[in-house]
Amino acid sequence: MTTSHHIPKAPSIWVPLFSLLLGGVAVHVAGKQPDILYFDFVFAVWVIYQVFWKGFFPSFSGQIVSIGVLCVIAGLFSTLVNLRDMYRGVAASKVLAVGILVYAVARKARLGLFAPSIFGACASILLLRDYQSLRYESFEGLTGLKDEIEITMGHSNSVASILILLIPLAIAGACLNRGKRRWIFILCSMLMCSGLLATMSRGAILAILGAALLSLPFLRKAGLKIRHGVVGLLAMSLTLALVPADLLETNAALFLYRWENPDDARVEIMHASWEAFLENPVLGVGPGELGDAINHHLIVPTIAGGHQYNAHNLVIDSLAEMGLPTGLALLFIVALVLRKAWLAVATDASAFNVAVWVALLAAVMHNMVEASFEGEQFQVVFWTVAAMAGNLNERSQ
Repeated sequence: MTTSHHIPKAPSIWVPLFSLLLGGVAVHVAGKQPDILYFDFVFAVWVIYQVFWKGFFPSFSGQIVSIGVLCVIAGLFSTLVNLRDMYRGVAASKVLAVGILVYAVARKARLGLFAPSIFGACASILLLRDYQSLRYESFEGLTGLKDEIEITMGHSNSVASILILLIPLAIAGACLNRGKRRWIFILCSMLMCSGLLATMSRGAILAILGAALLSLPFLRKAGLKIRHGVVGLLAMSLTLALVPADLLETNAALFLYRWENPDDARVEIMHASWEAFLENPVLGVGPGELGDAINHHLIVPTIAGGHQYNAHNLVIDSLAEMGLPTGLALLFIVALVLRKAWLAVATDASAFNVAVWVALLAAVMHNMVEASFEGEQFQVVFWTVAAMAGNLNERSQ
């Protein structure tokens, strides 16, 4: 007599990620107000339920998780040694810890394309709604409106970093599906492109375009034909026709303004961050502490209020906050993720593998001019997409 063993279906990691759209609350601790995301609670309950009731266990093996855990421990040690702001340092270390845990869970969970596309479309709708509520108000300078665009998931630049991770996945979904699902993926792609325009993030727009251009050989291997390009241009033209004309004009004006006026302030911030690293090359200034250190080196210190500057560059930011050994270790695991995605697409240039490669490459490129890596929302999505790198297509659909 034959017996069959029921193998439980892996849970979808994207289910708790929708709670990122809800934002979080400020908790009062010793005069501080750290933000606790609703995602933290939802994800913790979800993991406990999957482990104790469903028999699902995260995968903590491999270099990425091991080195990531060491980076978290080293960051906490740097916080203790520097004694600048313990709560801020712990909060910054917690962001990386959550990201590594998400990666460990996502490696064994279902990583479909439908849920992230819907998630990105919902975020884009919120962005467009916020833009619509602000478009007729008066702002100082071209960047005034851009600086005000914000949803519960984060500021415009942070959400832009997340959207460029999700847009390629939605396009891949449109290529891999037929019928109604294909049209849903196309609609999500168009919504996310509109949302990206609403963020007015020049760096994110250039990053995803640059990543796509650099990946043209892989796209051709995946079956990209001239007719696909024509369809893509038609979809993009329809998207541009549907968004408000003043939004397109503002984006164009922002690109032209930056072309004519180089961002000297950002260069100065990067230089000040590098000086902070040279003063603390081994342990860094501590996770989350770079803002105060930057102000000591700026010619005209900024008045940032509760918001702290970062280095606007993932490499300098990691080295300045965590020191040379830990900073290089963190950059190494990001490089490992890119290597896994590249090996996957070089071995099998499927639509899925190309989308994951373009998404991760665009995110890393954007983080060279905008250190979104310090945000928990970005890290959650980044490490979830990172877990897709090298996965079999059959398990990922």
